[in-house]
Amino acid sequence: MLRDLVVYTPMYVTFFWCIVLLIPNSKNNRAKHFLGFFMLAAFLLYLCHAIFFKGLFKAYLWMDPVYTFVSLSVYPLYYWYIKLLSIETAYKWYNLRMLLPAAILFCCSVGAYLLMTSAEQDYYLTSFLLKKQGFQSGSFAVLLQEIFYVSGRIIFIIQVFFFLIHGRNLILRYNSKIANFYSNLNNRTILWVKTLLYSLVLTSGMSIIFTIIGRTQFMDSTVILFIPSSIFSILLFFIGLQGYMQNHTVVDFLVEENMDAEISSNKVFNQDKLKRKLLELFAEQKPYRNMELKITQVSKELSTNRTYVSNLINNEFLCSFSDFVNNYRVDEAKELLADPAYDCRSLESVAELVGFGSLNTFIRVFKQTVGVTPGRYRSKIVQAKKSSPTPPKGKVL
Repeated sequence: MLRDLVVYTPMYVTFFWCIVLLIPNSKNNRAKHFLGFFMLAAFLLYLCHAIFFKGLFKAYLWMDPVYTFVSLSVYPLYYWYIKLLSIETAYKWYNLRMLLPAAILFCCSVGAYLLMTSAEQDYYLTSFLLKKQGFQSGSFAVLLQEIFYVSGRIIFIIQVFFFLIHGRNLILRYNSKIANFYSNLNNRTILWVKTLLYSLVLTSGMSIIFTIIGRTQFMDSTVILFIPSSIFSILLFFIGLQGYMQNHTVVDFLVEENMDAEISSNKVFNQDKLKRKLLELFAEQKPYRNMELKITQVSKELSTNRTYVSNLINNEFLCSFSDFVNNYRVDEAKELLADPAYDCRSLESVAELVGFGSLNTFIRVFKQTVGVTPGRYRSKIVQAKKSSPTPPKGKVL
C-alpha cells in the first residue's frame, strides 16, 4: 500500500493539474492552458515510471519509446510555457523544433525494438535496464537501443542546463519590464518568481542526479524511492498551483502598453530638467498615492515619452519605476506611522493612504527598505516617545 502511494503520487498530481489546466478555454490564457500539456507529458513520464517500479517489465518495453519521448519533452515544454508567459502572445509553431531530439530518438527507439527478437528484448531489459551491464551484447539491434538510451540521457542533461539558463533569463527580463511599467506589481509579475527559479534549479538538479544514478537503484527500497517521489510531487504540485494562479501574462502587458502609448508625448527634455520636473511632480502632486500608477501616466504629466522617464529613473536613481514609486510610499508611511494623529489607523489603512495595493506588499516593501516591519517601526516610535523625558513646564509669572 505504501509503495503504491509512493509510486503513483507524482502521476496523480500531474494528472490532476492536466485536467484542471486543459479544461478552460485556451483563448482566455494561452500560457495557463499550455501548462496543461506540460502536465500531460509529465503524467505520461510518471506513468512509465509507475509501470517500471511496479515490475510490469513486459508492458514497460512497449512504453520505453514513449518514456524516451516524454522525458526529452518536459523541459522544452516548460520553457515554451515560460515564453508564453513572458514574450509570446500566441502559439509559435516553430517552437516544435525544440521537440526534435525527443521525436528523433522516439523513432529510433521504436525502430530498434522492431528489429529485436523477443529474446533480445528480454536481454536488453534484464542486462541493460535492470543490471546496467551495457554494450556487451553481440546483437546489433540491442547495441543500437543501448546507444539510443545513453544518448537520450546525455541530451536530457544538456537540456536541463540549457532550458534552466534561458528560462531564468526570460523570467527576469519579463519582471524587469513589468517593474518599469507598473508601480503596483500585485498579480502582474510571474508569481513567486524566486520560488519558481529555485524550484527550477532544484528540479533540474534532482533530475540530473537521478538520471546519473538510474532507476534501478530505487527498485528494492520504498524508503529510497520515497525521496524522489515526494520531491517531484511537491515541486510539480506547486508549479501547477503557480500556473493556475498566474493570470497576468505578456498579452495583458502589451495591451496596456499599446493603449497608453497612444496618449504619450514625444517632447524631449534634457536629463537635469527632466529629473527636476520628476522630483517636483512627486513632491507636490504625490502621484504615488495612486495604487494603479503607471509610468505612462507620469510621462504624460511631464509631457514626455515614457522611455525617457524610464531611462532617467534607471540611470539616475539606479532602480526600477516600481522601486522609485515605492520609496516615496515608504517615506510617507514612515511619517504617518510617527504621527500621533494616525495612531488609531490600522496598517492596512496606512498602506492604502500611501498607495500600496495590499497590506502584504506594504509590509514586504517596508521591511526591505527600512529593515523592520511597519508594525515594529510604529512600536519603536511609541516606545521612544514614552522613554523620552518630558520637557519642564515654564514658570507662571
